Amino acid sequence: MDRRKFLKDATITTAALTATQAKSGAFSRDHGDDEDDLDGLDDLKRRFAKRPDVEPHITWTIFSRHLQWLTTRDYAQANPYETGVLIGVKAAELGYKALNLTVRNTGHVDPNLIDFRRNLPLMLRGIRSTGVMCTFISTDIVDSHTPVATYRGAPVYAVDLLRVAHDNGVRLCRSASASFAYNVAPDAATGAPQPFGGEVLEQLDAFRRRLKELARLNRHYRTTTVYHTHTLNGTSARSVWDFIYILRKSDPDELALNFDIGHMTNESTLTAWRTNVRFAMPFIRSVGLKDTLVERTSAGTVRNVWKPAGTGMVQWREFFQLLREGGFSGPGETHYEYDVVGLKGMIAVLNTTFWADHEQFTSGNLTPAFMTNELKKDLITYKTQASAAGWTAAQQT
Repeated sequence: MDRRKFLKDATITTAALTATQAKSGAFSRDHGDDEDDLDGLDDLKRRFAKRPDVEPHITWTIFSRHLQWLTTRDYAQANPYETGVLIGVKAAELGYKALNLTVRNTGHVDPNLIDFRRNLPLMLRGIRSTGVMCTFISTDIVDSHTPVATYRGAPVYAVDLLRVAHDNGVRLCRSASASFAYNVAPDAATGAPQPFGGEVLEQLDAFRRRLKELARLNRHYRTTTVYHTHTLNGTSARSVWDFIYILRKSDPDELALNFDIGHMTNESTLTAWRTNVRFAMPFIRSVGLKDTLVERTSAGTVRNVWKPAGTGMVQWREFFQLLREGGFSGPGETHYEYDVVGLKGMIAVLNTTFWADHEQFTSGNLTPAFMTNELKKDLITYKTQASAAGWTAAQQT
């Protein structure tokens, strides 16, 4: 299936959904601003129709959180250029052509600890000196008015970060890990539980209104904020359908999605993940890659367990095929969050933000050689599965 047929089918599906909702009265109430139409689906159809054809391309990208063990935190903050060189060299050694740099609390560039206006350009320069691309950063941005950090008692806002990002060739800014939480407390007046039905849409509309100024800032600085799809506890608007409702009036070049297939497989293991990919495609500007299993515990609860690529439930070949057919072009960002048994026999959770002075390294349970060997494995799986799904060598960087 080529891109034109993919988008044609998606438009037909959307049109059918619109007709069904019109008959049933779905979205018959306007939960948004006066400028809104009833449901925003006409806008989504226009997004499908107007988005230009682009050659599918995936850029294999490593999340720099998984390379923080190369230095201590103090060294990274005091020596940003040198740290950039170190992580760029290691990313290239692992087989990556690009890197998503952590510019957030506990990150390689922590705006709470240092003047990021100095450190971010220097670290970017160090990374790029190794031939590794870095136009993607992870931040604590939620909206335009929530501070991303506090430095020397003064708040740092999204506008400050986007300005420096633009000036230094950064185009994608991933949002904060936590962003839009539903109010699930009982209604103060009646004691009734919430939100249900229309109350959910009302809260989503409130989230959407918070993003108008951030969209304007991204338009001005020619940047894109990508929101990370996530599996939490059912009380946060972090899934595909929540986000598409929030972003339905937005330009995907201003506000978009970092589609995490691991989290979305947790939510919809067997079939719905495919619909989620198809529906969200116009808003997907980057993808998060990790594998997962869902299992029942001895206590009778259900949980997910992160796994090495290819050993969980993610259907990698079909996922990459859908991305190619949908015309995806952007970073394929690898996340290493599973557990490993280190050299001393102790379990190490790769989801931990390790620095070089973490006890896992000072004890010898983890070493740079061990981590280097471990971090090479998943990328081999992703490249193999993407090639099997029809991605040519020219379509992969």
